[in-house]
Amino acid sequence: MLLKVLSFTYYTIAILFGFYISAFFLGVKQNRKNILTLFLLALCEGILYMVVLRLMGRAINDQYVIILHLMLIVSLVLYYKYSVVSSCISVFSAYLCCQLSNWIGLLVWMITGEEWSYYVSQSVITVIVFFLLCRYVCHTTEIIFARDTRELYIIGFLPTVYYLFDYFFAKLTGLLYSGNKVLVEFMGFVFCISYLVFLIVYFREYEKRQEMKRYSDLMEMQFLSIQKEIKQVKRSKQKLSILRHDMRHHLNIILIQLQNDNVEKAIDYIEAIGDSNDDTTIMTYCKNEIINSVISIYQTWFAEKGIALKCDISVGEGALPCPDMAIGTILSNALENSMHALEEMDMEEKWISLSVCEKKDHLLLEIENPIVKIPRFVDGVPTSGKKGHGIGVKSIVYYVEQLNGQCHFSATDHSFVLRIII
Repeated sequence: MLLKVLSFTYYTIAILFGFYISAFFLGVKQNRKNILTLFLLALCEGILYMVVLRLMGRAINDQYVIILHLMLIVSLVLYYKYSVVSSCISVFSAYLCCQLSNWIGLLVWMITGEEWSYYVSQSVITVIVFFLLCRYVCHTTEIIFARDTRELYIIGFLPTVYYLFDYFFAKLTGLLYSGNKVLVEFMGFVFCISYLVFLIVYFREYEKRQEMKRYSDLMEMQFLSIQKEIKQVKRSKQKLSILRHDMRHHLNIILIQLQNDNVEKAIDYIEAIGDSNDDTTIMTYCKNEIINSVISIYQTWFAEKGIALKCDISVGEGALPCPDMAIGTILSNALENSMHALEEMDMEEKWISLSVCEKKDHLLLEIENPIVKIPRFVDGVPTSGKKGHGIGVKSIVYYVEQLNGQCHFSATDHSFVLRIII
């Protein structure tokens, strides 16, 4: 009787563990509503499991556990709207975490020789592992399982293989315990392959990070040049104030030249004044110096290339909700990407529409330009097959992610649109 109570307690804890950890791994919030929803879902499936076990005996136990896992995956996909791949990997990863309590339970049973100690130790370890995962691991897996599908295949390779191996060769057929050396060594082979794949992926990610670092260094140099441009603007303002102060003297000199019929000298003097103060022309798009300087620099380049810039800037003079370098880099990359895209197009009217505004402590940026051909998108990000291209887009995504913002690329009605919220 005691063993039945202990085994029932353990299986109840194990089912709840699987449901909660699978959901929390994906990023389901650990609030009262979700905890209650998952509990009711586990309760319904647990009752169904007990009914099936009662009617068909323990022979159907392992087969039904697979069905229970499939029902959990369907629930995560349909109710919580996660992808099938990430849901499967989360369930398989939760199953893999159960093996810690299973191994310790077997160890305690072997040491004590008492079957009840197996269920007690398993239950205790499962509860401990649950709280440790919720406290230290789930916030990390939420980020990992949100990666693109290609990376998920690599991340989920090991837990998936272990799940299939354990069920087909240990629980369903028992071939693992037959002593077959090929099966015994199989998991070692899988770990080796997984490690090699990890090294390859890690090296590729390292190369990408190095590329991003080099590009960030270049953008930092560009940011320094923007700061110099700001200083130049300030000097221009000082020159303008001096020019306004001296204008009365200049007009008197011009008047004297005209009164003495020295028209040519008066014209030359006027031209000299204009030439000496050409660098005082200042275009003001907003009160923020960083955004104003970036737009001013690119507006000059746009004018040289015959590109019209339409601006709608609504930003205050105070601090932005993000570092100056970040918004300077993001805006510079966005404008430069649009400029390069238009350079390659054969069209009469080339234009770029830029909108920047602040709303409720958030910075909203939208940039749009016409396109002839819709670019290829991979995981929602435009890609280019040309060597050296696409780094600007990666830089935008990198900085926006660092600021916990969102960026969305789209191509509709023969125009390309980038929207960013920071």
